[in-house]
Amino acid sequence: MQRRLALTLVTLVAIATGCTRKTSDRDVVFLEPDQALAKSHESPGLFGGERRPVWVDPRTPEHYAECHIAGAISLPFPRMSAEAPVVLRGYDMFFVYGTSHDDTIAKAASKRLMELGFDHVYTLRGGLEKWKSDGLEVASNPTAKPAETAPTGAPAAKKP
Repeated sequence: MQRRLALTLVTLVAIATGCTRKTSDRDVVFLEPDQALAKSHESPGLFGGERRPVWVDPRTPEHYAECHIAGAISLPFPRMSAEAPVVLRGYDMFFVYGTSHDDTIAKAASKRLMELGFDHVYTLRGGLEKWKSDGLEVASNPTAKPAETAPTGAPAAKKP
């Protein structure tokens, strides 16, 4: 009887809290652009299939249209909770970036994805500015709408 009551209480608490993970700044894993690229090409292991990495841009659609990592998905932070489960379905590794090294939106977006249950979430140290200063590929798409541009895989390592 006590076991049944305990199980019922645990279930009710899980329902009441929405089964979301709690995160803190310590949960955020920062990677330099070269580390992120290397991680995006890692094998998932002996029994794993092929990795499906995605670059997530939580900035405004206007900032995304102006300049973004080639192949990134625009997923504005205010709409992330509602759209991420659909937009990011099928991916298993997430690289989130902001504009610069002190841009808090990337860290907040990474934490939000973890709270939504996503694993293997990484935050690009230095953001888009560092990415560009390292000579890595960027794109612009003035007509793109959020979550409209689906990546074709990990971005290219260097500009030609």
